[in-house]
Amino acid sequence: MKKLCITTISILGACLLSTYANAASFDCNKAATWVEKTVCDSPELSKLDETMAKKYKSNLATSSNYEDSKVFKDRLIANQRTWLTFQRDTCKSEECLIREYKEYIEAQANYGVAWDFSDELSRSDLPSKNAFGNFSQKSQISLYNSGTQRWEDTGEATNTVSIHSVANKPYLSIIEGVLVFTNAHTCDLGESKAIWSENHWVINDDQPDKAVELRLYPALYKGQIQLLLRDIDNQYRELHCGMRGYFDSIILEREVR
Repeated sequence: MKKLCITTISILGACLLSTYANAASFDCNKAATWVEKTVCDSPELSKLDETMAKKYKSNLATSSNYEDSKVFKDRLIANQRTWLTFQRDTCKSEECLIREYKEYIEAQANYGVAWDFSDELSRSDLPSKNAFGNFSQKSQISLYNSGTQRWEDTGEATNTVSIHSVANKPYLSIIEGVLVFTNAHTCDLGESKAIWSENHWVINDDQPDKAVELRLYPALYKGQIQLLLRDIDNQYRELHCGMRGYFDSIILEREVR
């Protein structure tokens, strides 16, 4: 009987070891969401999660080297929360998670992520109604006064992005937007066709010598549906808005009607 108990305990211990082998950067015993459970169940994702956490901790540790270390550290923390909310936690497949982790770790984009066979998407793969609508954000505008050689606030402007559905093609949208930047420089997105790609809209405007991609991630953030703009490698704004327009990581809130 004693031998049987020892054998049973040994088997149980082996099972526990295999369960916790993919420990990730957090306690897998407390994994509650689909994303957390998927990370824990996948050896590849577990390793990516650990690497991501190490990079984040390293960035925080070096933030003290900057002149305004507190501001830099606060920005790092905010960017991390944004990535988790809008990019990682909106994924619904392992492939999507792997892409988001790798882009975070490598600090470069994996292009060509849009669906190749959009007509064959299941209902769960398609964007929800919250991925459409009007999104806006108030922005403080500053102008440079050459006389005083100072930047001066001149009031507020409203950044707007509208995502319109396309009849009988739920994986497509038409995106319009006007963004206002420092020195009142304005960027008009025009009427751009976007395709849904797992957890975001993507506008592709590839050039002969480079890939140009603007992504728009909708997510529930701070109790509101909001939209994160990701200008991959800042190529989109350079092509369409000039060097003075910079809108990567801008977050706009969905207007409720």
